[in-house]
Amino acid sequence: MDKKWLLPSLLASSSLFLVACGGGSGSDTDPQPGDNTGTKGSIKVIVQGLPAGADADLTLTGPASYSEDITSTTTLNALANGEYKLTATSRSVNQALYQPNENSVTVDLSGNEEETITITYRTSVSAQGTVTGFGSVYVNGVRYETTPDQQANLKVGMQVNLQGKQGADGDFALADSISYDATAKGVVTAVDYAKQIITVLGQEFSVDKRTKLEVAFTEVTTGDFVEISALHQGQGQYVATRIDVEEQNGEFEIEGKVAELDLDTKTFKLGMLTIDYSQTTEVEGTLENNAIVEVEASSVPIDGVLLADSVEVDSNEPVSTGAVAKFEGIVTQVSDDAFAIGGHSFTLNDDTDFKKGDDDDLQIGMRVFVLAVATKEGLIAKKVRFDKHSEIELTGVIEAIDLEAQTITVFGSTYFVDNYTQFEDDSDAEDNELKLEKLSVGDVVEIEAFGFEEAYVVRDLERISASDFDDQQEHEVEGKITAVNAGEQTITVGKLVFAINGATELELEDDVNLTAFFEQVAAGDVAEVDYVIQGDSLIATKVEVDDKDGDFDDRRFDLEGKVLGFNPVDATFSVDGKTVFFDENTEFKNGLFVIGDQVEVDAIQRADGSIFALKIEIESDEGIELEVEGKITNFVSASEFVVNGISIATDSNTEFKDGSSSHLGNGVTVEVEGVLTDDNVLLAKKVEFEEDDIDEVEIAGVIEGLVKNSTFDHQFNLGAQRVHITADTKLKNGNFEKLSNGLAVEVEGHTTDGVTVIAKELKFEAVKYVEFEGPITQVETDDAFYVLGQKVKVSEQTQFKDGSQSDIAKGKNVEVEGYLATENGETYIQAEKVEFEDYAYFELEGKVANLSGDQFTLLGMTVYVTGDTVFKGGQKSDLSNDVKVEVTAQMVEGTIIALEVDFED
Repeated sequence: MDKKWLLPSLLASSSLFLVACGGGSGSDTDPQPGDNTGTKGSIKVIVQGLPAGADADLTLTGPASYSEDITSTTTLNALANGEYKLTATSRSVNQALYQPNENSVTVDLSGNEEETITITYRTSVSAQGTVTGFGSVYVNGVRYETTPDQQANLKVGMQVNLQGKQGADGDFALADSISYDATAKGVVTAVDYAKQIITVLGQEFSVDKRTKLEVAFTEVTTGDFVEISALHQGQGQYVATRIDVEEQNGEFEIEGKVAELDLDTKTFKLGMLTIDYSQTTEVEGTLENNAIVEVEASSVPIDGVLLADSVEVDSNEPVSTGAVAKFEGIVTQVSDDAFAIGGHSFTLNDDTDFKKGDDDDLQIGMRVFVLAVATKEGLIAKKVRFDKHSEIELTGVIEAIDLEAQTITVFGSTYFVDNYTQFEDDSDAEDNELKLEKLSVGDVVEIEAFGFEEAYVVRDLERISASDFDDQQEHEVEGKITAVNAGEQTITVGKLVFAINGATELELEDDVNLTAFFEQVAAGDVAEVDYVIQGDSLIATKVEVDDKDGDFDDRRFDLEGKVLGFNPVDATFSVDGKTVFFDENTEFKNGLFVIGDQVEVDAIQRADGSIFALKIEIESDEGIELEVEGKITNFVSASEFVVNGISIATDSNTEFKDGSSSHLGNGVTVEVEGVLTDDNVLLAKKVEFEEDDIDEVEIAGVIEGLVKNSTFDHQFNLGAQRVHITADTKLKNGNFEKLSNGLAVEVEGHTTDGVTVIAKELKFEAVKYVEFEGPITQVETDDAFYVLGQKVKVSEQTQFKDGSQSDIAKGKNVEVEGYLATENGETYIQAEKVEFEDYAYFELEGKVANLSGDQFTLLGMTVYVTGDTVFKGGQKSDLSNDVKVEVTAQMVEGTIIALEVDFED
């Protein structure tokens, strides 16, 4: 197969013992060979490679019937001149067979000298895993000596099969052969940027934080030709460990799980792709459903069908009894005494050693490294090392390195590095063999790490050029919040403490103030923190905490780059090689963009694959833009004062609104917008005064009587209030084009007459993305129907799967994806995708309401229980209002019948 190398054995065994000779003084009185009356010699025997505490099986024989049994490193003195022979025998330790590098070694003592014999015990090893570094090759936490040819075409992130030998704990490891075979080679047909999934030849590959990419994931697009190396997750799913974008060469390859095998037509499916193997001269192995196969082809699929040149059924080669097996994989099955990864099953026992975790961490979906011994009964797991999901990502400068403790220090915090850490060098040095020993204090590194026993273990370390990291730039950290201190106004992410002040932009589900932020955020939340370095402190400029709602946020991702194209007719622009749509719902921050502007886009990928901008923020070329609001303190002059702990400076370009520089002074409330300078001073672009006689108001309601005076000057009624919108009004979750009668909004502003509100901020209801499934309970029109009481509308843009719009009918089971919309006071789902399902059941989850006898309400729908209903985690008598349950149900003549009720903790 393409890119599969099976390379020659490393010829090193002859150099694995050393015979070092010393001589006498060279005088006539020195003893001669064979003369046993002179000075006598010694032999030092070095034993290595066996597990700690295990005895070697060596015998040294020599002149005059000399014989000595040796079990460990020793020196034998006062040996008579003559020939000595050391015989070594294999040893079985902990069910693994260790063999010596030489079965016998002969040395000749001439007197007054010391001979040294080194015996290295190794066991055969079969390894499958990811290449994590070089010098020679690191796989599954072991450094294997290789020849230059063996590692010449390998890259970090590739999945390889390795056969070789190693001593206990991976010492003295040698690679006899290394083979690599791509999991997929083909054209990208779909990319889900939010869920980070790439589709190639019908097979979906998920991308995680360890996936090695030469470009940003958002730069990969449909039509690209890629080569993918991946780990099998079970159920035909894969996670990519490396993706390379390459020139198409007419060779296509895909691995996957066989489904819908038809022996008559000689076809089967891999994911969404049909494989036609009717022209294949030979199928290697036995084809059957659920088998993992590798398919090669020389042409692109046509109408979803790939004509195979070859088909090979993947069979795990048995590991010989007494050999060691080292595998990396994702756990697919777990029981009390066994688990499985990548088609291999392992038995657990009391001696199994768990590293960087414990047996409770052994769960389906966990990525692990396994050291096992092959016995007649199967693979016995001796060691399981966990590779947990990263809990913190950061970029910083190495402040200290401890080679003995295997640690580096960044921002005053210590991070552990080991042989499982994946290294890569993206600095000017481009060292392909980067390891801890080659790092230096002052190097800039990007780190991904997970927590274990109050420490952090580095999964991935990439060295970058110092020019890519400037203390005056804004940087980003993502990870779990480990501490919140409202008194000191700090949060800790991992071990990094970030100061939060009045200028920090705080975002939970919506923007919040300092008080609300510290009331709602908690340890365990996941946060993205933008920050600047101020002396020894890290100052947060923006903190965004993950929304726990899930559905909508799971579809969001960020794009960043220059606007390279703009089509106002289609309402699209181009950034990072992507076409991005926008409309009246799109929120613009810092004004409207023009071609050439650097922008950051908060985007979602719609069901049809198109990208839609929720928010577009123009990034300033002048520096980091901040806003701060509060009372002036430490007033020195009109050009030097403090607001909420932030030093403010004004100059001749500063715009003053609702006042002038002469109104500045201690106690005056102002809102300042500006750019952070290199001295961490906010240079004000605009200062807006808040006058004491202005009444601040917050109102909410539905827009009525809208009058659009000009592009940025609108008025409307909100209940009894008349609201005035100006160019200075901040609009959230939309822009001026979105304003229309009937929309629900929230307004913050001020009034001087008690009637008219000058809006400082207007917030539209956020767009909600939903996914749900169930039977169609009512069909209203050709383009409107109800699913379990929820109204759904379809349009020309709606995608249909396994059916069409004409198939919409009462009783049909469908899965719907779309947006929550409101029109003329009616709320409905605008469907982006409708998939027809053939399942007989559906699930509901929520809190019980309106319980009465054998019925209750769940998510607004009436559910009936019967004598056949199965209760889990409780019984029927435990049903009560507000109890949270998950119900598996069936629709029978328009009535929802509960088949199973599962009480949730």
